Amino acid sequence: MQPEALKKRLNRNRPMTTVTIRMSEDVIEDLKRVAPTLGFSGYQPLARAYMGC
Repeated sequence: MQPEALKKRLNRNRPMTTVTIRMSEDVIEDLKRVAPTLGFSGYQPLARAYMGC
């Protein structure tokens, strides 16, 4: 990735859009269980951090 593109990617004020992702219930339950132990308030912030959002 070019340095300029990386700078844009690291900018937290980039435009966002809403998406829907279908995931199995057991995966969601695992994320809910693990998130607090990793310091996240829930599974959604954990998923966003993993995806780099």
